[in-house]
Amino acid sequence: MTTTRKFRGTIVPMVTPFTPSGQLDDAAVERITAHISGQRLGIFVLGTTGEAASIPGSERRRLVEIVATVTRGRVPVFAGIGDNCVGDSVSAAHDYLKVGADAVVAHLPSYYTLTPAEMRAYFETLADGIHGSLILYNIPQTTHMSLPIDVVQALADRPTIVGFKDSENTAGRLEQVVTRLGGREAFSIFMGTSFLSVAALRCGFDGLVPSSGNLVPHLWRALEDAATAGRWTEAEALQARLDLVARAFQRGRTLGQSLGALKAAMSARGLCGPTLHPPLLTLDESTCSAIVAEVAALGETPPG
Repeated sequence: MTTTRKFRGTIVPMVTPFTPSGQLDDAAVERITAHISGQRLGIFVLGTTGEAASIPGSERRRLVEIVATVTRGRVPVFAGIGDNCVGDSVSAAHDYLKVGADAVVAHLPSYYTLTPAEMRAYFETLADGIHGSLILYNIPQTTHMSLPIDVVQALADRPTIVGFKDSENTAGRLEQVVTRLGGREAFSIFMGTSFLSVAALRCGFDGLVPSSGNLVPHLWRALEDAATAGRWTEAEALQARLDLVARAFQRGRTLGQSLGALKAAMSARGLCGPTLHPPLLTLDESTCSAIVAEVAALGETPPG
């Protein structure tokens, strides 16, 4: 089934909460979903922030289903299907769309280094096999490859490929994405590098995918509202505040460690526990306490 819906706004890449024994924490999934969607922000499950590569396949479908059930169509729900096996990605897409995802999101498979022709063929195979909306995802930090804008542009006219999330921060790329892909009626472009959010919106991006939205969704709601109204000075001030929040859990850490720090800060607010799934290691108690103190000192507590 195809769609002409154009996705816009802030889509938070949701963390995946686990119990201390490493099982999916269903109650925490419901809490985090309500926390984010209560600010009228969309949710992207099974992304990088959600430790998608580490979650057993048997629990992924349940995660998507819980989020879709709690949101009940009030906000967009995206679900990641990235896998090194194209057949598994297509099968996952069918499952996630069936239980309520509005679109599925796929990054490049990461075992082999691919040529641009192979990248294009890969996404064409996915699009041919998926009966629903597909969003392309460029994240060189994990795939160790950059998805060329030429390839995305060649795919953007396919009816089931409805968007592109770009998490690559190279000079001039933001402007090139807008020039080559922006302004299309049924194709959305999303910024995945949070400190470029206001710059991206001012240039013509349709939306944002910020991990700190798990912790302070009210600030992202305020930034989106300010940008939509053209209040750019206010939006820039909010960007500066949000950069401090992100720095508190990202600074000096690997990507995996920053996810642990984010969960530690969320744990202090009763949203989830600090547990990470292997191969990542849950941060020790003293490190978690230091992160919680640093985030608390910023004073950015959500209302209510």
